[in-house]
Amino acid sequence: MSAERVSRLEPWVGCVVGGEPGVARVLTDAGEVRASYGGAMLARIACDRTCLPAPGHWVVLRRWADDRITIEDTWQRPTPATVIQLRPRRR
Repeated sequence: MSAERVSRLEPWVGCVVGGEPGVARVLTDAGEVRASYGGAMLARIACDRTCLPAPGHWVVLRRWADDRITIEDTWQRPTPATVIQLRPRRR
């Protein structure tokens, strides 16, 4: 295995734009890709169908050495509603 192929195993993020059962179309910086679900994601979906990525959800992708692309996890961008503001204590 060459160093180039190993470096391609690093995860990256994309936004789900559509799909069909078992496969999602994901928009990334490199363009649109088709991705199936990774093992951990399939196990999570089996326990809770609400975690199935839908259009508009951000996901973590992994490209494997054989050029398969899988969705490994969902990723939520921080929004003002989810960011906790810490204030200094007043004495």
